[in-house]
Amino acid sequence: MPLAAPLPVAVVIDPHDDALHTHTALAAHHPPSGRITLHPGPGTTSETGLAHDLLAALGKPPLG
Repeated sequence: MPLAAPLPVAVVIDPHDDALHTHTALAAHHPPSGRITLHPGPGTTSETGLAHDLLAALGKPPLG
């Protein structure tokens, strides 16, 4: 079975935490279409914290 081509990834950072930008990004979240909006929790500074936020964005509870 041939491997699927990697999907493009876009990382958008909103350093000013603009409410309109955040609302627009969260409204675009649609995992069945391949669009996942990750909104890190306050104070997320570790890879583990980011992984937990990603799992939550996918609807998968990180801790069981």
